[in-house]
Amino acid sequence: MLTALGKLLRKARIDRNLLLKDMALGLEVSPAYLSTVETGKKTFSDDFVKKVAKFLGYAPGSEEFFELEDAAALSRGQVQIGVAGVSSKHKEVALAFSRQFEEMQPSELDKLLAVLNESQKMKR
Repeated sequence: MLTALGKLLRKARIDRNLLLKDMALGLEVSPAYLSTVETGKKTFSDDFVKKVAKFLGYAPGSEEFFELEDAAALSRGQVQIGVAGVSSKHKEVALAFSRQFEEMQPSELDKLLAVLNESQKMKR
């Protein structure tokens, strides 16, 4: 089964009319490795994600770049929140969220996601 990163890679490859071996060559990895990353059978490094962004022409900070980073995080099955240099209120919210995350109901998650998405729209 394809991972979130695998789906993104495959779609990008198809959109660009590239074969797996062509993308692998551009990323300086073997086709076998690229295939196993797509299917979640192998892990990948942050450097690999950076290579993918560069290969696909995703500028840091762009919507495509964030989509790639999100897909990588989802494929790893772990999301990290950096709290170095942020306020104590930020840290408090991050900790509270991490403690309650698994117990949150879908309706609560929907409300929280709506608030966060709205906040992001207002920044644009």
